[in-house]
Amino acid sequence: MKLAYKNKIPVAAHRGNAKYFPENTMVSFRSAVSLNPDMVEIDLHMTSDGVLILMHDHKVDRTSDGTGLIREKTLAEMKALDVGFWKGEQFRGERVPTFEEFLEFFKDYPEMLFNIELKDYPADSGDFALEAADKAIAMMDAYGITERSVVNTWSGELNEYLDAKYGKRVRIHAYSPQEKMGKNQKRFAYDYAYCVCLFGIKEAPIVEKAKFDFAKAYGVEPWVYYSVDTPEAYDKSIENGAVLFTSNDPEWAMNYLRARGLHD
Repeated sequence: MKLAYKNKIPVAAHRGNAKYFPENTMVSFRSAVSLNPDMVEIDLHMTSDGVLILMHDHKVDRTSDGTGLIREKTLAEMKALDVGFWKGEQFRGERVPTFEEFLEFFKDYPEMLFNIELKDYPADSGDFALEAADKAIAMMDAYGITERSVVNTWSGELNEYLDAKYGKRVRIHAYSPQEKMGKNQKRFAYDYAYCVCLFGIKEAPIVEKAKFDFAKAYGVEPWVYYSVDTPEAYDKSIENGAVLFTSNDPEWAMNYLRARGLHD
């Protein structure tokens, strides 16, 4: 079943309003929802004591005042970290949100769509990654957001696990080229994917129209993300058939699409 898009081309706020606020924090999400995007994208890890928290990297080093792997830290250790100061002094003291805190906040936004990225991979942590994935789906079900979400992981092995266990009720966001999703893949990703993020190369980030057409021929929605949004990238992606844009600057993205009559 297709997601209920309100706009011709929806926009997903990547890690919140990440260009201007510390990513994957509640201050970033509060800013994002004030802009009224179609979707919010987040990253989930599980702590050593089994709690799902929001952070992008596997290590805390880049976006906190700590060091080390998230999966080796307790929730208390994660909550002790400052995850705001690196983006600016005005954000000093911002703490890591749990998935539960995120879901509680978004109970007040019943039409918001979600892209939930699972960051624990079987290749790195074995059954720990499967436990984290199952816990995430259970919480999505409990809060009633599964039917308006995609689940995103860079592990094709984990994608196949999710598809086998949950079927089409969990929409899987995959990546192209498929090799980006790691080893131990046994299936062609388009056979289970709801959508696919199309990645080019640094010298040519916008993939050719044939790859958009190929995804659509499989019934898979082609989505795009660019680390820097530009009119040229958006125009060419729209021409090629992009269905959704994920953006670090959702206000710019929506304004640009609005000017083209593609977003309210």
